[in-house]
Amino acid sequence: MRSLSSRYFPAAAFLATGLFLGPAVFAEDQSPAAAGSSASTAATVPADLFVGLAEQLKDAIVTISHQGRDGSQEGLGTGFVIDKTGLVATSRHVIGDARPIEVHFRDGQKGIVTSVYATDHHTDLAILKLDVQDNLLSQALSLSSDTAGALSQGELVAAIGHPLGLKNTLVTGIVSGQQTIERQELIQVAMPIDHGNSGGPLVNRNGEVIGIITYKSSVTDNVGFAMPVSHLRELMDDPNPIAISQWITIGALDPALWTVKFGGSWRQRAGRIHAAGQGAGFGGRTLCIATQTPESSDDFEIAVDVKLEEESGAAGLVMFSDGNNRHYGFYPSSGRLRFSRFDGPDVFRWNVLQELETDAYRPDEWNRLKVHYSNGTFNCYCNGELVYSIQDSVYTQGNHGLAKFRDTVAVFRGFQQANEIRDPGLSEELENQLRQRLSELPTADLEKQTALDSLQEFPGTASESLSIQARELEQRAEALRSLSQRLHERHVLTEIQSELSSEAPSLGRLALMLAWHDNREVDVASYEMQLRRMAEAIRDRIKSEKLKPTEIRQVLDQYLFEDNGFHGSRTDYYSVSNSYLNEVLDDREGLPVTLSVLYIDLADRLGIDVRGIGLPGHYITAQYVDDEPVAYIDVFAEGHELSALELGLRMPASGPREADPLQPQSAAEILVRMINNLKRTAEEEGDFVTVQRYVELLVALDTEHAAEHRYLRALLTIRKKDAEAAEKDLAWLEEHGHAVIGQQRLIELRRFADNWLYE
Repeated sequence: MRSLSSRYFPAAAFLATGLFLGPAVFAEDQSPAAAGSSASTAATVPADLFVGLAEQLKDAIVTISHQGRDGSQEGLGTGFVIDKTGLVATSRHVIGDARPIEVHFRDGQKGIVTSVYATDHHTDLAILKLDVQDNLLSQALSLSSDTAGALSQGELVAAIGHPLGLKNTLVTGIVSGQQTIERQELIQVAMPIDHGNSGGPLVNRNGEVIGIITYKSSVTDNVGFAMPVSHLRELMDDPNPIAISQWITIGALDPALWTVKFGGSWRQRAGRIHAAGQGAGFGGRTLCIATQTPESSDDFEIAVDVKLEEESGAAGLVMFSDGNNRHYGFYPSSGRLRFSRFDGPDVFRWNVLQELETDAYRPDEWNRLKVHYSNGTFNCYCNGELVYSIQDSVYTQGNHGLAKFRDTVAVFRGFQQANEIRDPGLSEELENQLRQRLSELPTADLEKQTALDSLQEFPGTASESLSIQARELEQRAEALRSLSQRLHERHVLTEIQSELSSEAPSLGRLALMLAWHDNREVDVASYEMQLRRMAEAIRDRIKSEKLKPTEIRQVLDQYLFEDNGFHGSRTDYYSVSNSYLNEVLDDREGLPVTLSVLYIDLADRLGIDVRGIGLPGHYITAQYVDDEPVAYIDVFAEGHELSALELGLRMPASGPREADPLQPQSAAEILVRMINNLKRTAEEEGDFVTVQRYVELLVALDTEHAAEHRYLRALLTIRKKDAEAAEKDLAWLEEHGHAVIGQQRLIELRRFADNWLYE
């Protein structure tokens, strides 16, 4: 980072503690009306002056970052295209020093940096040269001919950048003056500048660049500084280009040992090779070829440990590379082990010779890949287990090394090639002895010196074996916890079904069991006792009086809403706590349906007939006398009795109706509505594990909509690769689900299952 006055910091180096607020802030997909509600302003700017400017300039704005010493992303900033031949301007501090640089366009496509075209530390400016490809460089910004001194104080300006990661955000303000910082005259602007704005363009009302955002004030959020565009024009006229291969020196691979093909980023840190960035080869392929080869080309072994950042990626070993598009590859791809022969630059000459899913491969962990080649036969091993043998002799000469594909981020360690490579792990005999010794040690003794002494006879590689055993135990423990939860849920479902089959199901008990289903710590009996005490307290108020049913309800209303403060949850409506009766009893607020369950349960204990009414989008209750409704009550509104007009406004729009919306619901129907509320919340949060838990309940309890629930459960079990469970629902749907799901959707579901489960 450049040395600066203590009052000012590079915007890309400033980490704010919260979201900024500024004048007329427009995010990419946000309407001006919505954005115009920002509370804090740095300057008064006509609301519509810059409307459309972000849309006009967006294709020329890029995101720029560089890698830190540990390979992580650092220096997130902004840049902008200044010439369609591939020139992108930004701030010098955004690209770091001798670091791999990444450039991404608005649509997510990546620009390949071929050189640092020009840099100047004093003005904190840099120009990158990109490989011109496809249609990425479809737009370039115009540079204003004004100098800093020619700008008028109060002139309206705007900046486009990525503050705090908010992509393509437009902020507006005014030129508030000029300031000299470190002997450099800068444009001072009254507008919010934050992390991610650095390197972005400062434009006038015509969309012309008048400066490059450089600093922000540490004193106030609404003052920033920009380097005048005249310095950028000077840099363009007198460049000092440095090829990216020369620019990147930190962690550079030894060229005497490795040759990189098709681009990408290959770095070395602490004996490990880090690969990132998409290569220029088909499928984003990039190669890192070892310059040395084994003594024999007829009988040899190569091996490496590889770990993928995401299992959707692909990276591994390369054999017999011609230094270009022809070679073999053995690598994990989307969790499956693949062996391919690459005969050219496109998909038509990409031959997958073998691919399978195997338990030998450990997702999200280090995996040891080894290939033993002997006279046209490739024996491929993963973590010491032979996964397949391939006979193919199209290529028999060339070098070996590493490869990765697409946007995969991978780390390699321990690359070896020799006539014979000994596996680093323990022999099978020693492995068995170690496991036996460990089984004899109590868990409490594993931290003691005696445990260490008892294992000292084993070689150093035993530590890796212990790590593997620890991972196995962690995975088993996690699986056991999941099994324990699912067993609990099945037990609760059995209890719910038993309650529903009784002569008079208790709605309160059913709701409490739903809460117990999600939280095994819920004491159903204790909360049932609370419901009984509440009913007794109400009964004590009416026992000496002969009250009509409607009058008893009025006593119930006073007890719940006036004396105990039960109310609809308005400030935190979507909290799942509002769906659990135990928490509604604790906090005295909830959703319409949960409060209605409480109301109906207490009414039943008091001997009055109150039933649940499931209106579209709202839940109410109705009091019946002699099997006729006498009042409709909105429990969410503290027992407000709905007038005919209010009730009518809650009715569905005119049109065909399958059922009377005022028809009272059974205990099972009310419980299903509560489950659907919880399922919808889990869906919105993307929590598919929890979604499946509720779908299991719905399949068992909501037989009227069995096809829809089984269809969703089939999708979820296919996603989990639970073939046995998926096939059961598929078979049921193919026999019973045509009328509801439709033939075409069932065909597509079967195709999805076949592709996902069996290919």
